[in-house]
Amino acid sequence: MKIAVLGATGPTGLQFVLEALKNEHEIFALVRNPEGLSSVTNDKLKVKEVDILKEDDLVETFKNTDAVVSCLGCRPSFLGWSPITFYLDSIKPIVNAMRTANKKRLICMSAWGTVSKYICMSAWGTVSTPEEPRIIKYFLRPIFLSSTLKSMSEMEDYLKESCSDIDYTVVRPPGLTNDPTSGKEIKAQEGQCIPDIVGRIPRRDVAKFMLECAISHDWNKKCVAIGLET
Repeated sequence: MKIAVLGATGPTGLQFVLEALKNEHEIFALVRNPEGLSSVTNDKLKVKEVDILKEDDLVETFKNTDAVVSCLGCRPSFLGWSPITFYLDSIKPIVNAMRTANKKRLICMSAWGTVSKYICMSAWGTVSTPEEPRIIKYFLRPIFLSSTLKSMSEMEDYLKESCSDIDYTVVRPPGLTNDPTSGKEIKAQEGQCIPDIVGRIPRRDVAKFMLECAISHDWNKKCVAIGLET
């Protein structure tokens, strides 16, 4: 399978690249800084420097791929006070480039608690729900992540409202770690979070789930929370 990857030099994107290459897929990494992948050597990896916010930089590569995976992210603003628009600003040129290239399969990531008005990878906790962990509801969202989660929710709402022609899957993991893959079964369900699940997950496990979605077309036009059993 040929997969275009955005955010390939970030911590989760790199794990996706490594997991996909391990499984013999051909990867087209569209990055702002190619040096970020200089340590990865594989004949099936092609790296191209692009401006990820420019549709024209993405179209030609998308034409030669079967799916697009976005692991793009940005740093939270200080105390969550400064506005963040990155997630919505970046998904629009991706979708437009996919339309121009006549491609439909998109996997992206957000997080728990995005405050989306829809159940739609983002992250756990994008919407406040009774079953979500208290640390998200009373600490992380209001104090540190409000701007980030709001931008993720805007991305999710854009896909839901304006992208009926795109076969998207938004993956919502809990807290991300740099631990090796757990080797455990990854639990998934549509919605904001999964009750009674460990609140952290290795990035490599998230990468595995995203790759499985790209291959199988599972969770088409859904926003799905994932996690590991205790």
